Amino acid sequence: MNSISTGQSAGGTPAPISTIPSLTFESLTFSDGTTIALDATDIVLFVGPNNAGKSLVLRELEEHIGQPMEGKVVRAAQLRRTGEFEDVRKLVEQNSRIDDSDPRHRRYVGSGLNVLTHMLEHAWQHDPSQLRPLFCERIATENRIVDSNPQGGIALLTQFPGHPIHILYKYDDVERRISGYFRQAFGQDLSVFRLGGNSWPLLVGDRPAVLPDEDRLSTTYNERLVAATVPLQDQGDGMRSFATVILRMLALGNHSLLLLDEPEAFLHPPQARLLGEFIAKERPQHAQLFIATHSPDVLQGLLNAAPGHLRVVRLKRDGTVNRVKELDKALARKISADPVMKFTSVLSGVFHQRVIICESDADCMFYSSILDIPDVHGSQFPDVLFVQAGGKHRMAALAEALRALDVDVDVIADFDLLNDETVLERLVKALDGDWVKVYADAHPLKAAIEQHKPWLNAGEVAKGVREILDNAPLAGEFPRNLREEIEAIFRKASPWDAIKAAGRAAVPGGDATKHYGQLQALCNAFGLWIVPVGELEGFCKSEGRHGPAWVQNVMENHNLATDPQLAEARAFVKDVWDRLY
Repeated sequence: MNSISTGQSAGGTPAPISTIPSLTFESLTFSDGTTIALDATDIVLFVGPNNAGKSLVLRELEEHIGQPMEGKVVRAAQLRRTGEFEDVRKLVEQNSRIDDSDPRHRRYVGSGLNVLTHMLEHAWQHDPSQLRPLFCERIATENRIVDSNPQGGIALLTQFPGHPIHILYKYDDVERRISGYFRQAFGQDLSVFRLGGNSWPLLVGDRPAVLPDEDRLSTTYNERLVAATVPLQDQGDGMRSFATVILRMLALGNHSLLLLDEPEAFLHPPQARLLGEFIAKERPQHAQLFIATHSPDVLQGLLNAAPGHLRVVRLKRDGTVNRVKELDKALARKISADPVMKFTSVLSGVFHQRVIICESDADCMFYSSILDIPDVHGSQFPDVLFVQAGGKHRMAALAEALRALDVDVDVIADFDLLNDETVLERLVKALDGDWVKVYADAHPLKAAIEQHKPWLNAGEVAKGVREILDNAPLAGEFPRNLREEIEAIFRKASPWDAIKAAGRAAVPGGDATKHYGQLQALCNAFGLWIVPVGELEGFCKSEGRHGPAWVQNVMENHNLATDPQLAEARAFVKDVWDRLY
């Protein structure tokens, strides 16, 4: 007759473990030959465009726990073992029991383990794949919705928990901790229904207080609990997915390798960001965490909570090779502290093949609308993100952050970028351009523009404004058309106002025109595009407004794909796109 002997951990106090043993990765070598050394408590975030290999990395990492193998993305992995074998044995005994139904082949069984007792040390030293369920937890997307569904009840005195819901049932403090995370995300508690018989469901709602004459198993308490809650399995996919992740990541404490694929699945951005913060702050102290994500919100949550431990690794497929680039930790901390980088969509760029940085939202809207035209983007549908920098001074910082992760970056700037050589130099260097060559053309071009006089001096500006004011009505609101006429005068108050209004057409002839042509070719080659008509509004001068109002009028009143006035805009954006395709 078969028998199972219960270890010490099932009925009594577990034998103390002096150091929690762990399996973590010491280094990973990728298909492009890049090797990354890892600390035992790193949080490694894999980002990149679609089909870059992010999810495959996690599956291969799980397979690397054991016999040597060569993956498609992770070619080799070096494991790190921490802890004495005696502590490993105690950990196994706390999470399993001995099956001695065959005295010659006694086994540790439970918690996914099935290891011969006399082979345990060999498994630890030479074949940790047998101990994988004890040390590694991979949370895939396939079962994200249903994995928080009701679980079958177990005999807690003689059986080991096989699911996090069993842990919550057994330990009130774990249930309260998990419920706290859930309440922050959704404003409701998450509770185990303990009178469900053979089925233990999770309930969502406000948990009632336990009265002095009650406990968590009291009928009266559970009647109030059921009345105040609804079953989790009847809720939306977002709630169910969130619950699965926090249960799998945070309820179980012994795993030292946590592999999480697309934590943002089914979640709204605020919950995705909050989940990123939770798993960074609350993961087991001895655990190494690997996450594959498409979500800038998860990335931002991790940056908020653990910038010092975070390793951001971007994958980019190049044929059969996965190119790997890691974001410098200091730059990651800088991004998390920089309010512009933190609250613009720059971080979203790591999930696209290409980013185009513009000065403002209006520029982004117009250029992205033009690029959406099939004749402009051609057969390659744009996997591109347009990012506004809030002005020229921020463009270089955004470009540096994105290029540090091997993102292809272009920058579109108004013509008056040439007015500030300090800003221009930093931007050229951020895009890996040759500043010496650029300066050789940019400096004499700037001097020629400032020596030329197509603008109004102070007296002429004052005279023009006085003439407009003399014709203004004395009562009522100041007319919009007169205000626009005054603004037009001020746009001619410096050589750079004039050049911004007219673009290359206002460049003086001779050597200045030659320098402009050479500068344009140099800058375009490394992704810096100076608007040839001066500024956005120069592409369609029949619309007299500025900024967002101009873009709205152009999109409402003109056919972007066929209007002859926009031919130069289409050609310009096509040149930007064709630089890499």
